[in-house]
Amino acid sequence: MTGRGGAPIVATMAIEVPTVESLVIPEPGGPRVIGVIETRFANALQQEVMLATEAATPGQNAFHVTFFGPVEGRTGPENLKSDTFLAEDALAEEMEKALPGIDMRPSTYFVQNRYGPFGYALGHGQGRDLCLYAWQRIQGQDRVNVLMGDRGVLSVRLRFCQGGATEASLLRIMYRYTINGYFLPRSWQPYGRPLPAPPELGRIGGPIVYPDADFGPGGPSAPPPAPARTMERAPRAASVPSEATPSLPSAPLEGYPTVPAPP
Repeated sequence: MTGRGGAPIVATMAIEVPTVESLVIPEPGGPRVIGVIETRFANALQQEVMLATEAATPGQNAFHVTFFGPVEGRTGPENLKSDTFLAEDALAEEMEKALPGIDMRPSTYFVQNRYGPFGYALGHGQGRDLCLYAWQRIQGQDRVNVLMGDRGVLSVRLRFCQGGATEASLLRIMYRYTINGYFLPRSWQPYGRPLPAPPELGRIGGPIVYPDADFGPGGPSAPPPAPARTMERAPRAASVPSEATPSLPSAPLEGYPTVPAPP
């Protein structure tokens, strides 16, 4: 045989990147990012942002995020990532793959975060686990680049199971995550034009928000709590014989023996 040997070439485009290069970051104090697997397509950059998992339900808690846009090379032009546009059958297939065997019930509530509306489904996993699968598509509606047009779409999925969790605690992860990446071309603008400030802001007669309504009774405008008072022991008053208290006899009682006093 001729030719030299060498290390095998891994037949995958997925690589592990440092956690600081995560395209999605949970809020401070939220789930911890423990690893990031990145896959580059000809038209998109995809990451699985793995989150710390403390649940009895098998599977990995993670954000799955896809940035559609101008990705630098490392793959052929035929390697394209399909965009499902939040199709119901595609979402059902995703949930079954992420949470196999769990009866996931889609919510009918309208919810949104800083990036727009999102949908979610809940189901009971093993033990006391409550599982969430959420989906969001971020694409600007009001164009910023009128002549060139805005390009770019963000696709976000969240799979998260936690023992003893509530619907509100799981939704908090979707409410407060942050997008931590972008493509350089100016035409890549998935967010659209930012909304203007409310017209009543700063005007006379505008709505008044009182601090108690925003911060509660313990807010910055609430008076500080009174210092704790130490309990002082009251002086004991001298005992005064009451009229009802019988007095000691000064002479021996009749019928009882007399006990002589000690020497």
